[in-house]
Amino acid sequence: MRRHILILLTLAILAGCEQSSNIVAPLPSAPLSVSNLKDSILYTFSVPKAALGIFDTLTMSLTAVNRAATPETLSVSDYFYTWSLTDDNGKMIASGPTVLSNLILRVPLNPHQSAVLYRIAYTMADIFGAPIEAGSYRLTWNLRSGLSFQLTLSCGKSENEITDPAGLISPIYPLKVGNKWTFRESYGFDGAGIGADTVTQSIVGEEMMNGEKWFLLKSTAVDQLVTARQDGIYVYYPDINTAVLRYKYPATIGEQYASWYEEWTGAALTLVTFQMSVDSTNEDVIVPSGQYQCYKYHAPEVIATFGNETNEVGSEDMFLSNVGPVKKVNGNVYSELLSTDFR
Repeated sequence: MRRHILILLTLAILAGCEQSSNIVAPLPSAPLSVSNLKDSILYTFSVPKAALGIFDTLTMSLTAVNRAATPETLSVSDYFYTWSLTDDNGKMIASGPTVLSNLILRVPLNPHQSAVLYRIAYTMADIFGAPIEAGSYRLTWNLRSGLSFQLTLSCGKSENEITDPAGLISPIYPLKVGNKWTFRESYGFDGAGIGADTVTQSIVGEEMMNGEKWFLLKSTAVDQLVTARQDGIYVYYPDINTAVLRYKYPATIGEQYASWYEEWTGAALTLVTFQMSVDSTNEDVIVPSGQYQCYKYHAPEVIATFGNETNEVGSEDMFLSNVGPVKKVNGNVYSELLSTDFR
């Protein structure tokens, strides 16, 4: 299932404002907000920044403050709001909610107390694809109670975004804006053609971060920031401001090294450590697009426990060649390269 939408229904009572983070931390930008008062409740719709580009995340929050002298209780549900993003001509760019839950939650508010009722976030790469047509866009949030909020956003190029036609040269992952990979994804033993789907990966932007060039890899499954260093391919986790080595290169057969993945503990995001291994440096792999000599990387099954919570991540085998990813085996899910389109 594609994880392109992050929906957070926040019921924690706040004493102040909550700050969001972007997929890459750009230069500070003033937030936007608009407020409406109804039945002694002050509702504020806000976004943390007004100018957004391909590397950014559009985060929307609706906060309520009880202005009454007595306690109030509010109801929160996916059925109680809608939102939309339109361009200057009224063309619909995106709207929601796209996933509805029958759950209705009650939020008690004491006098002068505040709570974040809704907080949702979409990456700009998922909303627009690439490139983003520069211009003004209207963000609208409607409540079933009749309240409506509108903000004007400026969308186009991300702060710190660059355009370098040279890209980065890596023997196992060609990184250049415009590069695209198409895969056949199937299920069952050895990818035996059960429920085959076509999925894509493409590099849709590049940005300088701390003097280093990073590429936004947009995928049908999940978007990631990646770069190539002298010792291999790195992935960046913006929420915890950390770059981790994912695919070591060059490497030797049997070599093991530490890597990490991002995990939610129930209270915060953290990194979970595991041992990657290099199973082969010259494995012949045949996929629909042809035959390739690959590095084979193995990530073992990882079980992480946080208090009473246990999170499990299945094992994965990744095959990388001079054209990048050729094949991936994740449990009983098989991805095989159908074609490439390089710039």
